[in-house]
Amino acid sequence: MQTARFNWLFFRRFWVLCGVVLKQRKALLLLLRLLILAIVYEVNAYYVGIVSSKFYVVLGAHDWTGFWGLTAQSVGVILAISIVRASRTYVANLAGVQWRMILTKDLHALYFSSRTHYTVNVLEDGLDNPDQRMTQDVDRFCQRIADILPAALIAPFTTGYYTYKCAAISGWSGPVSAFGFFFVFTVVNKFLLSPVVPRVYEQEKQEGKFRHIHANIRAHSESITFLDGEAVERENADGQLMNLVRAQARVINRQLPLNIGVHVFDYLGSILSFLVIAVPIFNGTYDNVKPADLSGIISKNAFVTIYLISCFSSLVDLSGGFSVVCGNTHRIAALRERMQRHVRNNGTQAILSVDGASHGDGGKQTRVELVDVSYTSPRDNEPLVKNLTVSLESSRNALVTGPSGSGKTTLLRVIKGLRRASSGWVKTTGEASMVFMPQVPWLTTGSLRRQITYPSSPTHLDDETEDMVRLLECAGLEHLLQSACSLDTEQDAAWYDALSPGEKQRLSWVRLLHRRPPLAFLDEPTAAVDYKLRKRLYGECAKRIITVVVIGYHHEMQGWEPDVVVSTREDGIE
Repeated sequence: MQTARFNWLFFRRFWVLCGVVLKQRKALLLLLRLLILAIVYEVNAYYVGIVSSKFYVVLGAHDWTGFWGLTAQSVGVILAISIVRASRTYVANLAGVQWRMILTKDLHALYFSSRTHYTVNVLEDGLDNPDQRMTQDVDRFCQRIADILPAALIAPFTTGYYTYKCAAISGWSGPVSAFGFFFVFTVVNKFLLSPVVPRVYEQEKQEGKFRHIHANIRAHSESITFLDGEAVERENADGQLMNLVRAQARVINRQLPLNIGVHVFDYLGSILSFLVIAVPIFNGTYDNVKPADLSGIISKNAFVTIYLISCFSSLVDLSGGFSVVCGNTHRIAALRERMQRHVRNNGTQAILSVDGASHGDGGKQTRVELVDVSYTSPRDNEPLVKNLTVSLESSRNALVTGPSGSGKTTLLRVIKGLRRASSGWVKTTGEASMVFMPQVPWLTTGSLRRQITYPSSPTHLDDETEDMVRLLECAGLEHLLQSACSLDTEQDAAWYDALSPGEKQRLSWVRLLHRRPPLAFLDEPTAAVDYKLRKRLYGECAKRIITVVVIGYHHEMQGWEPDVVVSTREDGIE
């Protein structure tokens, strides 16, 4: 909340985000098109605005022919401004969508580089809901900008033109009064707006937490039902709802004085035009003008002055929406800055080196060698393993076993580079050909073929298709192929969510076997698999010359004979 302010930091961040969007030619062309339409709209608005003053003149003069000619002209101008206004809205909406695509792709490029997504979601604290920032916040930011941009772009042009017209009719007092009026309320609104911005930022944060609770309940609904945990989850959801409601209430409370200021500005502007024209009228400037013509002058001055004030008031009216833009700007820019810093300072390998701990490539064989490696618990930084020296090679199957919480999975994180070792060396050879199977299976969206080839792009060779079908049968998943109709039928996330834990784990095995890596690291890969299938899967690994390093318990050896058993204990690894 400290950084979510309407200050120079906001302007710097806003400028950076605009630079990201407008560096693409299509986005810049949309902006130019929007500017042209905004100018055309203002030209039409001027002619529509002075129509009433012309009606005063022709009606006052009882000019029948002029009346119908003016009516036809007015209808034409109104049709023109209607088309231009609709076109301006259309282009603004297109621009909002285009800008969202560009900005989100820029964030995605950082998010999926150098394992940044893992860093911001798991390793680092202090940055809430990165997913919400890239989805809802970017969408809201771009839509609000598209809404307020036309008025902001055209304001300098319309202000200059109507200042000139106002001075021509009412003298210097007209524009000076309008400028003074705007200046006073701009200062007032600056003070009224500043407290709103950080509270909008906090509201977005609480929105993300509330959404996260419901997303978790949806993902783990069956587990909650088995545990009869509905009452607890309701209490948790209601508690976060109250946090959200309090955050919203704080925004509403701070917006009240802001809205009062906006409305006062609007209504005072409506009578300022008459105060301005009263000066030359009472000074005798228009004493020689006919009453009908004077009515037209008053009407025209009212339009020019009110429109000049409306140029200012429209900017003030936008302050409510601008507070949302300001909050979203800080949230998006903070995420982008954090990800840029990670990519710049860490890169792909830098995360693996700290306090003397290093990671390197030591040759052409597929092998991982740990030399005097020590690492700590990811929860409380308590030492788990000290001075570990072990070689894991593609020629020897290994089982890493030990009690729960002794650092088995953390060892995989250190090898993969997801966790920093306190000291020592992690030397990898042929890292690109290694495969890791996490404890929790991950299934992306798309076809079965895409699942099996993940993360590589799917191909459609006949031999590959036959191998996939045979592996699905080997893993007892032929019913999935029947349900999906074919390997290439697209499936959504709900289809994969409906799979049982055992089916998800077996599908991960199919992915591993199809890829045929020389060395694979598996984290409890048969926790949901029976003995017979376990033996078959490990046998298939042997046929395909896949060396496995398995993280698990001693029952993992049933149906499989490792060459090396590494046991973790509280005092390290033996």
